[in-house]
Amino acid sequence: MFFFCLLFISPLKSETLIVVFEHNPPFQMIDDNGKGYGPVYDFAVKLLKFSQLKVKFSAEPWARIMQKESQLPNRLILSISKTPQRKERFIWLTSLYSGQQYIWKKRDAIDPTRIFVGMERNSHKARSIKEYFKPQNVFEFLNSANALEALIKGRVQRFVGTTFAVSGKLNSLGYQINELERLSLFNESGYESQGLYLALTHGTESEIKFALNKALKTPEILAVQKDLVQNFQLAEIGLLNDQN
Repeated sequence: MFFFCLLFISPLKSETLIVVFEHNPPFQMIDDNGKGYGPVYDFAVKLLKFSQLKVKFSAEPWARIMQKESQLPNRLILSISKTPQRKERFIWLTSLYSGQQYIWKKRDAIDPTRIFVGMERNSHKARSIKEYFKPQNVFEFLNSANALEALIKGRVQRFVGTTFAVSGKLNSLGYQINELERLSLFNESGYESQGLYLALTHGTESEIKFALNKALKTPEILAVQKDLVQNFQLAEIGLLNDQN
């Protein structure tokens, strides 16, 4: 999937900033026409209007973002997990969400002798999942929604994710979180995420970095970000309470 959308043209002389994002419910999604929507996408649109930069949005598969777009300058990546291994790879702007990782299985499903786990290709959890479940028991999918659908349909028996993210992805597929059972906290063994961030790629022009950091400090954007983070937290607390 490939989509460009010109947001608006500013008087600044900097290069165009390319905003790359994947279909990642419930944070940001891509509709049938390739256009983005969702809370993180909407926050990014508001932030970028305040930055007065020239901007294009590009919907991409996560594998392409990590393998190609992340190597190019003047890229803003929406909702990327910050981990110790990624710390030096990007310029981290601001955090939008943080949640605990759990191991999930299909409710009432009988486990086979060999347990397989599904995960997204290029996931930040890849190393810890492979260490825990062993590489030969890990199936990689184009995205985490595909991995969750494989869990629902019995092609794999485990999935690792936060309650809020799992619920959002299941809803996007037409399922409910009560179709799964949350087993236990997942120990990420030194690879743990510090949350979902907006991040810039290295080589990005200093004018772009300055404009975004300045916009993030405006009272209007600070208020919108506070509401966004609180809404995520309240939604996750509600889901956890429903499951207890």
